[in-house]
Amino acid sequence: MRYQSPLGNLRDVLIQIQESANLYKKILIKNEAATRSVLIDPILRALGWNTANTNMVEVEKTLDSVRADYVLFDINQIPRIIVEAKSLNTDLNQKKLIMSLVNYAFNFGLEDVFLTDGLIWEHFDKFQPGNVEPSKTINLAKDDPVECAAYLVQHLDAAKYWPIEQTIDVLSQRIEELESTVSTMQKSLETLNHQNGINTTILKPSPKDELIFTPLSNLGEIAGKKPSHFKLPDGTIISIKLWKDILRECCKFVLKNNKNIHIPFPDRVGKKVSLISYEKPAKGLSYISEEYNEETIYIYTNYDSYNCVANALYILNLIPKDLFKCEPAIVLEK
Repeated sequence: MRYQSPLGNLRDVLIQIQESANLYKKILIKNEAATRSVLIDPILRALGWNTANTNMVEVEKTLDSVRADYVLFDINQIPRIIVEAKSLNTDLNQKKLIMSLVNYAFNFGLEDVFLTDGLIWEHFDKFQPGNVEPSKTINLAKDDPVECAAYLVQHLDAAKYWPIEQTIDVLSQRIEELESTVSTMQKSLETLNHQNGINTTILKPSPKDELIFTPLSNLGEIAGKKPSHFKLPDGTIISIKLWKDILRECCKFVLKNNKNIHIPFPDRVGKKVSLISYEKPAKGLSYISEEYNEETIYIYTNYDSYNCVANALYILNLIPKDLFKCEPAIVLEK
């Protein structure tokens, strides 16, 4: 079987886009919606943007009376890129089009803006007073498809904003909910055992399998690595699989030991989605549910590895210092 690189896949899509533009030209030059469907959406999808997932791509988003054709969000729901679409063969150098891009960049608070008719892609990332020229223009009908693909991957690839490790979050959401249910059942079982005088113990690793822990506050490069065990501030050691497991366990530990947390509780940088909230996160975002003060709350876990750790350390500030018997730490898979 011949190996096909991601760049090669995108190149093939761009070649197909050129063929589609020629085949359906009479329709596309009159119809912007058709241009988006036939020429633009396939490119975005090839770059990893799920145009059917409004958490990644919001179509015709309006902000302060300014409407953008596509707004591309990162995993923390922050807008990163705007793509303005026009029907095939539209003159992209019209002053009103350029000024609309300036308005988009100003209103949405970002720099990366693309203007395209499906074949010509103009990239604006350095708006300056008196300078509204695109920093790069690629023409899929004339330029080398490999070079076009390389530029689009460099500047428009979803992987820059949606780390690969997070793609399993949506798929594992149901599993997480089941794990949360099992955890609740285990707590109930422990309570029943205690009431009936049955002792339960937490298994600890044998000396030959001694675990090497690294404090959360001292972690270095963790991209692409996975944790296997986590030590809570009270010394309890648990097995984990994902970075968000650390955030989940820290949140549960804090909720158990502090009954006066103000909810909604923002994350460490104040994103629009709270770390802990009474409102269920949007469909497709990773979260777990817990009971807190006899109410259902939702813990947002749709972060990359770095933000999972950062928010875990952040939430632990809400518990009394006397509960810290040891520094929270992890074991990395070998």
